[in-house]
Amino acid sequence: MQTAINANQILLDSRPSLKRITSHPFFGFILFGVIMVIVQLLQRAGLINYSFAKALGQTSIYAIAAMGFSFLLGYAGLSSLGTAGFAGLGAYITGFLLNSYTQLPYWLVLIAVLLASIILGMAVGFISLRIEGLFLAIVTLGLSEVLGQLFLNAEWTGGPNGMRAGYIRLLPNLLNIRTNISMLFYIVTAVLVLLMMLTSNLITSPTGRAMLAMKNSTSAAQAMGISLLKYRLFAFILATAFAGIAGSMHMIYGQYTDPVQWSIMFSLNVLAACLVGGAKSIWGVMFGSLIVFGLTPLFFQDISFLRNNSWIMSVISGILIIVVVMFYPGGIAQFANTIIIKRKFKKAMKLAAASAAAPAATAEKPAADPKKIKAAEEKFLKLEEKYRAFAAKKSARQDAQAKAMIARNQVRELPEGIALRLDNLCMHFGGLKAVDNLSFDVMKGEIFGLIGPNGAGKTTVFNCITQFYKPTSGEILFNDRYGQTLHLNKYAVHNVIKTGIVRTFQNIELVYELSVLDNLLIAAHTQYHTGFFSHMIFSPMLKRENAVLTQKALGILQRMNLLHLKDAYPVGMPYGVLKRIELARTLMANASLIILDEPAAGLNDKETEELNVLIKQIAKEHDVTVFLVEHDMGLVMNICDHICAISFGKKLAYGTPAEIQASREVQEAYLGVE
Repeated sequence: MQTAINANQILLDSRPSLKRITSHPFFGFILFGVIMVIVQLLQRAGLINYSFAKALGQTSIYAIAAMGFSFLLGYAGLSSLGTAGFAGLGAYITGFLLNSYTQLPYWLVLIAVLLASIILGMAVGFISLRIEGLFLAIVTLGLSEVLGQLFLNAEWTGGPNGMRAGYIRLLPNLLNIRTNISMLFYIVTAVLVLLMMLTSNLITSPTGRAMLAMKNSTSAAQAMGISLLKYRLFAFILATAFAGIAGSMHMIYGQYTDPVQWSIMFSLNVLAACLVGGAKSIWGVMFGSLIVFGLTPLFFQDISFLRNNSWIMSVISGILIIVVVMFYPGGIAQFANTIIIKRKFKKAMKLAAASAAAPAATAEKPAADPKKIKAAEEKFLKLEEKYRAFAAKKSARQDAQAKAMIARNQVRELPEGIALRLDNLCMHFGGLKAVDNLSFDVMKGEIFGLIGPNGAGKTTVFNCITQFYKPTSGEILFNDRYGQTLHLNKYAVHNVIKTGIVRTFQNIELVYELSVLDNLLIAAHTQYHTGFFSHMIFSPMLKRENAVLTQKALGILQRMNLLHLKDAYPVGMPYGVLKRIELARTLMANASLIILDEPAAGLNDKETEELNVLIKQIAKEHDVTVFLVEHDMGLVMNICDHICAISFGKKLAYGTPAEIQASREVQEAYLGVE
């Protein structure tokens, strides 16, 4: 008998205080900021060259632009060549405001740049919904070229002569920092460290997980409740905002800008910095920026031969980029991540083997101090209570909207015992009738099977139910947990999971860049009620949500005998284990109807037998309806209560396994008879 996950396993950290501090992600960022300040202090003391300190600040500014672009490329999986235009616009807006309004404090100027960047990011984000890949890069390149022509020819930008910054004031009539290079360096450092912290929060938040899921598989992401529109828009807004900030910082730090600085080469250099360092790693992006933007000004500027033959460093940088991309497509950070992942995987496998040999000896030990355990449990109960209240408030608003939509659509009610009804469902692709007037009912609490030969239209039926395909005609009605009859045809694909329907895919759609635990938390995406801002600042409510949903995920992993793999990455795991992880993810979604697309595909006899037991256990213990498509007739006949057989999109037979086996039509179309 497995025990429940205790709150102390989530909230109680038994590590020494020093280790907790040094392992915090912000520790490295703060240490980096301290080192930057020390460099500037040493420069003022005459111990470091002025040009070195100045170049370090400029490289840090370029790293800000690269950090925003890395989120777009590494997490959202979208490409852009418009960084130069976005950064240049930030620089010119800053210069224009400082020159036109000399008493305007810089923090107001920065807000104006952010607002302009957000508007531009939203516009580009809408474009990204229709254009992807290389074509999207070309579109953003065209936008950058338009902005470049504006910088070159507009009167307010100074044209080809460029623009100089006016007086730079932190507060009105208080501090003029135009000539104080040290103060400018400190401002750049503070902004960089702050943005590193905010980005780190985003990466490890539900937003970061949603982005990686979207990048890995748009279909699986939408099935988990992730809106492509929402997250692509946010990715572009973030990238343009960071580029705008970098441009603004460039203007006050160098106090001059011209159109040449914002040519296509700047966008390509930002792209190169992300590719070399690693687009999914903050430190990777910083290291990549150092290589691409900082090698010459920081280390080789004082070497006369290299200064007089600058092309040599360009060739060296180009060769370095080629080598890194060839051997480590994920950048230099991939090398470090590969080592970490392998170490975690080996540790998890050793723990699994030890657990199988001696479960009692390898069970997780409770914390030694009972008082700390009790305090952690009390704290968790308070967090859970606040989360439930917050979630109930949000859910009440969503339920009211759902009921209003149901009333508008005048959906007829299904009988209480029916979970799902397909009524004359048709799905045509041109002249091909993939599904043709298909009707059947799925009863609540049963395990229902849909069978048919290859090409019969089974997966098309699944895609219609989950709204990946909008049916040509017919109705799909669903009774949710609360007794409401929902017209699924009216739902967007990413909202279907909110009704209580979750699906798997023929091919395993896990996010291999995330741990097993994080893969389950993706399925709880719609159970997070905090937004982007809360994720950036890691708000107290987000902490509560994480605590409650993490406990839930750990409990599911424990029941599925996967707890020992919670911190491991799915890459390299046995196929049967991956299938169990995918099933665990469906339980995380609070589903009342689980749709399984060929769950036994690729499993051996033993794994299929274990799957048989597991599906029955899930249906019984979690009070869910299971709807599956499967070619393994032994599995289907053994676990299904009712089966519908189809061929060429038409229903051949519907009934119990015994009735289906006795059907002459099924034997002819599916099993084959002489």
